[in-house]
Amino acid sequence: MGRRRSTKTKGLPPNLYERAGYFAWRDPRDSKEYGLGRDRRAAISQAIEANHEVEGTRGKRSLVDRLITGKDNSMGAWCDNYLKVLEARGLAANSMKVFRSRLSTVRARWADHRIDAITTRDVAEFIDQWDARGKKRMAAAMRSFLLDVFKAAQAKGWVLSNPVAPTRTPTVEVKRARLTLEDFRKIHAAALAHHPAWVARAMELALVTGQRREDIGRMGPKDVRDGKLWVEQGKTKAKVCIPLALRLEAVGWTVGEVIARCQDNVLSRHFIHHATTWGSGRAGAKVPLNAITNAFADAREQSGITWERGKTPPTFHELRSLAARLYAEQGADAQALLGHKSPEMTATYRDSRGTEWVEVKAG
Repeated sequence: MGRRRSTKTKGLPPNLYERAGYFAWRDPRDSKEYGLGRDRRAAISQAIEANHEVEGTRGKRSLVDRLITGKDNSMGAWCDNYLKVLEARGLAANSMKVFRSRLSTVRARWADHRIDAITTRDVAEFIDQWDARGKKRMAAAMRSFLLDVFKAAQAKGWVLSNPVAPTRTPTVEVKRARLTLEDFRKIHAAALAHHPAWVARAMELALVTGQRREDIGRMGPKDVRDGKLWVEQGKTKAKVCIPLALRLEAVGWTVGEVIARCQDNVLSRHFIHHATTWGSGRAGAKVPLNAITNAFADAREQSGITWERGKTPPTFHELRSLAARLYAEQGADAQALLGHKSPEMTATYRDSRGTEWVEVKAG
């Protein structure tokens, strides 16, 4: 953007010209000129701002910012603070790994920018880079992440408003087929006919408790006391206690009945375990999570179900969604069962910051 100095341009910022007392700024990208009038000071100010825009330095923390505020109000500095916010939430290791990666992406884009100078347009353009490449799920994930980044910054007084809120949420087409109750019955029958007992037991336990695969794999006798199943979810650390008397009417099973079926003649610390020694799996040993996933997929294929064209077959995780729908249909508190937090839940349950348990009502 440099240019040879002349008497007329001496003392003027790059791209600003004076002709007979009239100032004009020339865009170095296309040589188009913009008139700025005869006020020298105003013209210089606008030219400097325009140069920052085309050079990509607009919004970066300047020397004046440091002199006035003293504190570092850059996005890079806030990213350091936000990481502490995430760590304080006690998230699972995999979740933290994902969030650290997204935070690095945000830092790479805006590290030197003042966080309070980042606009809705900046955010929209940032999100659109994934949307334009057809990566709509990633675009939606980054928008959700940024929404929380700025929400936390707003709570700490770093910004007055959240520039992410007005942006459009990318529309994500869900390609995974939903699991219906009839599908469950067919896959469950295939599991009973062609697989070890733990496959059907894992499906039953997931359906009546609505918990994730990771939590199903960890459950054991130690989690049952006082007539309830106590689950501390691995992903979100939500704490849910489920009455053993809770019955899923659609299948006619209670949580307690399913747990009783899981406890066979083999001593084990886990409900989902190997009943016999086979290969590397010892009798009583915990079944690996990938084995649960693969066994469900095998039973699904053996069930003979055909899925809608363009849709991927449901995975073991879809049992959680099916459980939520079935419990909601019978009037049970599916939101509490799944351990989700929402404004509606806040009105019903006291937020104990992870120190107390949310009890699911049996009916």
